[in-house]
Amino acid sequence: MDQSFSGEVIEWRGPAPYYFVPVPDEEGDALRTFASAASYGWGMLPIRARIGSTEWKTSLYPKDGSYLLPLKDAVRKPQGLDAGDTVDVRLMLDALPHREKRPAPPRAPVPRPTGSREPIAADQLTIVPANEATAEDLKAVFGTRGDTARCSCQRFRMLPKESWASEGPEELAARLCDQTACGTPEAKTTSGLVAYLDGEPVGWCAVASRADHPRLLRDNRIPWMDRNEDKADTTVWAVTCFVTRVGFRRRGISRALARAAADFARDRGARAVEGYPDFVDGGSVGTLGTFADAGFAEVARPGRRRAVMRIDF
Repeated sequence: MDQSFSGEVIEWRGPAPYYFVPVPDEEGDALRTFASAASYGWGMLPIRARIGSTEWKTSLYPKDGSYLLPLKDAVRKPQGLDAGDTVDVRLMLDALPHREKRPAPPRAPVPRPTGSREPIAADQLTIVPANEATAEDLKAVFGTRGDTARCSCQRFRMLPKESWASEGPEELAARLCDQTACGTPEAKTTSGLVAYLDGEPVGWCAVASRADHPRLLRDNRIPWMDRNEDKADTTVWAVTCFVTRVGFRRRGISRALARAAADFARDRGARAVEGYPDFVDGGSVGTLGTFADAGFAEVARPGRRRAVMRIDF
């Protein structure tokens, strides 16, 4: 189906992209008719868009009952578009869109373990950059209930006055998809790793430049307390989140992901990578043992329950 409309470019100072064109309600209603067949997870809707002579593939973000069309700089700047400009848009939606496939071993049925604590060796896992995973794989790891599903690894990414409740799970999941460029193996940047066991997604680790985490920079004494660190330094990376799929927890997946995260950061130009474990409740930030086993060394202890673990390359 095709939809054409005129809309005003808006600016939203969140994670890139920063510019969007809201889809009018009437066109949004028509698009939702196809969403159940074409959506690839969390309400995201893959489409082809055209503005002037520029056509590109992207995904619409669900928002307030309709959608937002993201305008990345590579599309917006050649057209000379800025916030407040009115633009003519054409959206082309295929009922069965082509989906990029990540290079991975053929999937095999994997029994869902119940309460198993058998360790999983690192060589049993395939760990890939998150852009080589699909949105469905991320959703399988994060689940559909509980804190991980509500947060979508946005705890340290949210802006002032934002919260789980104010933004909602669909919006936060959409941000994760954009940050990871999931389903786009050719993407030049991504912000995490996904672990597979026999082709099944079982774990997630967030790793990106420390400066890319607004709430970490603004609201946390960790990692800044009693340290002379430049908050704007993009060459220091941070491992901020681990999620292990239900049924695979406490079996060593986070440790394997922490080791892979250090290699991932180093290979992308980081001069150091840090983690911030919690002694009382490791939870999503990881435990001291997770980082120590991956070769991180303690460099600071800001308080009784937190540490800064680091590898300098």
